[in-house]
Amino acid sequence: MTPIIQFRQVNYRYGHHRYALNGVTFDIAANRRTAIVGANGAGKSTLVFHMNGLFLPLTGTVLFKGEPVTKANRERMIEHVGIVFQDPDDQIISMTVRDDVAFGPTQRGLPPEEVERRTEAYLSLLNIKHLADRNPNELSYGQKKMVAIAGILAMETEVIIFDEPMAFLDPEGKKEIQRILNMLHEQGKTVIVTTHDMQLVAEWADDVIVMNEGACLGKRSPARLFADPDLLHAAKLHLPPIAELVSPFWDGDPEHMPLRLEEAKRWLQSKLR
Repeated sequence: MTPIIQFRQVNYRYGHHRYALNGVTFDIAANRRTAIVGANGAGKSTLVFHMNGLFLPLTGTVLFKGEPVTKANRERMIEHVGIVFQDPDDQIISMTVRDDVAFGPTQRGLPPEEVERRTEAYLSLLNIKHLADRNPNELSYGQKKMVAIAGILAMETEVIIFDEPMAFLDPEGKKEIQRILNMLHEQGKTVIVTTHDMQLVAEWADDVIVMNEGACLGKRSPARLFADPDLLHAAKLHLPPIAELVSPFWDGDPEHMPLRLEEAKRWLQSKLR
């Protein structure tokens, strides 16, 4: 699998505080679904801000498609890596939804007809075309979230990062976010999420990067992560709800324990026959 983003012994700290990233090394493969997990303060958001050049390492190297991200090229990274912030109010800046979705492509200097095409396409794709002329400040949190996502999708970057995408959403909003994550993966995008939602990790991720206090504790598949109680404990993580329900009754290989809802249903049905 070809890496699209690589961290090599990356160190970073805010001012004179302790290191927010401490010797971090890992690869993120292209066209994969990657989750970054860890407790609050683990360094997840700091990692993300290095991926699009917003932050640069104090020491070490971040590479995009094999090229180091530096002061000279960091501004171009927004053309390749888009970030949807946890709080949409940190991202929305325009007076109408339509203008906000169009903002990024306009700033890139794209032709007006291409800006219009992208704007209308992503308003439709996220089912918010009816909000196009509304002031974002008048919208609900979930609607604002869709506006922020549409603005990033309109940039049509190769990598799209979602910082805690499920935070503060109701069940229907979470279902819509997962639909978008899956749709982007099917389109060939590299999709990355930071999350506390272990069931999302179990249901969605191909790869999981585990962070704790600024250090990378490893990269695993969801099955290998949830089969490793020592790693979960070290990272202050817990089993997802489905696995927690099944684990007291599971007597097979821990890496084959049902993690997804549909898997657990099939396993339970087999036990009840």
